[in-house]
Amino acid sequence: MRNRTTHAGFTLIELLVVIAIIAILIGLLLPAVQKVREAAARMQSQNNLKQLALACQSFHDANQGLPFASFTATPSNPAQNYSTWIIPILPFIEQDNVYRAWYANPTAAAQYNGPNAPAAAVIKTLLAPSDALGTTPFEQAAPGVNPSFPNGRYVGLTSYGCNGGTAAPLAFVTDGVFHYNSQSSSTRLTDITDGTSTTILIGERYGFDRNWAALTRTANNNMRQYSAWAGGPFFAWRTSLTEINYRLPDSVATAPPPLNSTAYFDLYYRRLFAYGSSSPSGASLAFADGSVKFLATGTNLVVLRELSTRASGNPILGDY
Repeated sequence: MRNRTTHAGFTLIELLVVIAIIAILIGLLLPAVQKVREAAARMQSQNNLKQLALACQSFHDANQGLPFASFTATPSNPAQNYSTWIIPILPFIEQDNVYRAWYANPTAAAQYNGPNAPAAAVIKTLLAPSDALGTTPFEQAAPGVNPSFPNGRYVGLTSYGCNGGTAAPLAFVTDGVFHYNSQSSSTRLTDITDGTSTTILIGERYGFDRNWAALTRTANNNMRQYSAWAGGPFFAWRTSLTEINYRLPDSVATAPPPLNSTAYFDLYYRRLFAYGSSSPSGASLAFADGSVKFLATGTNLVVLRELSTRASGNPILGDY
């Protein structure tokens, strides 16, 4: 009689135990992986901010002043109208080709016409990895809609904005570091008497809010439409109107204020100019000395406002 060889196998109970163990290990591993990803994204964003801060300093050294937050047109330079602080520093972030293309034909029709126009350039240094803006230009007008832009009007986007001080741009407050060229001369580093290490230069903003569409009566909760790097103060300016990582209240979803009302613009400006990131913990900001720091969501608003002023006479000392 032949001996039969018996092969041991998993019982159903054993298989279920193995699956349960694997599920537990995955559950333990996923948060760790997420933390690693968040740390990598934060590091990249801080590196972008460092490059932008150094570019501003290089521009300052070459021009005896920092760039303006936004330009209004002058008779000698009509193409500057509502361009931002980012355009003058393009050569200092290895974007000299975009800079030259911008001024090669200094008209809006040339600068914004089509997805390959200078204003449509997607510049990696201007985008935080964890932002919700994506990596494609935003279509402001489709081809054939506007005769001034037969190929469509497109803009590249940015996660970062310059420190415009403690109020919205239309208040024309000049207590920050950047402001309109029509308001006064450009800021010099020596004008920052509160200290360059304690004065914000540039900060990030998270381009998504779950109540943004309800407030603005638009189709999307992302803020791509309001994030053009070449699009004026409302897109590349930050202020300390409100705390870090401010989000619109959920009441907006059910009872949004009337469009263009005082209550509407209060919420609109607070969210549009707020420093923030995808991390609930806080946001990264570059300071005038070139350093980059992570400020917690719970940073006192009084402290944040002092960090936003260049010469208040109340420099912030110690930890904040």
